[in-house]
Amino acid sequence: MGKSRRPKKKRQISRKWSFDLAKLKDKSWLIILQGLGLTALIAFLFYRSVLGLLVGAIVIPFWNKLAMDEKQAKRKVSVMLEFKEYMMLIVAGLQTGYSLEKALMQSEVELKRLYSEESMLQPLVHVMNQKIGMNIQLEKAFLEFARAINIDEAISLAEIISFAKRSGGNYGKNIRDTAIKIEENLGVKQEIETITTEKRLELKVMCVMPLGILAYISLTSSSFIAPLYKNAVGVAIMTACLVAYGLLIMLGRRIIEIDV
Repeated sequence: MGKSRRPKKKRQISRKWSFDLAKLKDKSWLIILQGLGLTALIAFLFYRSVLGLLVGAIVIPFWNKLAMDEKQAKRKVSVMLEFKEYMMLIVAGLQTGYSLEKALMQSEVELKRLYSEESMLQPLVHVMNQKIGMNIQLEKAFLEFARAINIDEAISLAEIISFAKRSGGNYGKNIRDTAIKIEENLGVKQEIETITTEKRLELKVMCVMPLGILAYISLTSSSFIAPLYKNAVGVAIMTACLVAYGLLIMLGRRIIEIDV
């Protein structure tokens, strides 16, 4: 009898399956330092006290959320654009006679060539293809991939693929239609971005102006606003102004945001 062999360990997926756009938390040191600087500025302008730095408990998370929302929106557009290119690569593979499984594998290689190390989609595509290689159903792996990137069109396509795998269907047409729809969606988003660029700039100026005016008065006519500091009533008034200031910033951002 030959030597007994130990059972082989299951092949491990090299990357974690995690890419929820709603949970992107790229907390860079730059954003944290900006929040600390803003806290110090507010503590001086609104309270003229070291204790005013305690307002950082609210200001820093508020600033972090604004920065994260902006980054998240930019990343989502980038992922949608990359996903559209990925769909077109799959269509090209299907048109050359590849099966859907083979087209997905080949598209991963082409996607890596297009975006190199900057690709946000390629690691997830790699995980999906690894799952398919481990005999997980293609439609299930693609659905998990679609939910991970959190794009409605990708989830719809996953459902179409699942239905087509059961009853038969034209993968190429379905994927091509999805890519065209995403391209149209991106075109509309770009037009809206162009139209609202001026308004976004105006909003940024309007957000900075109150601090600029308060700083100017503090430097040139400090006695004019001196009664607002070092007393309970003044602190209450300045706190109310700060809260209203933050709420108006949020309102302004909501007004210029247009979802497609």
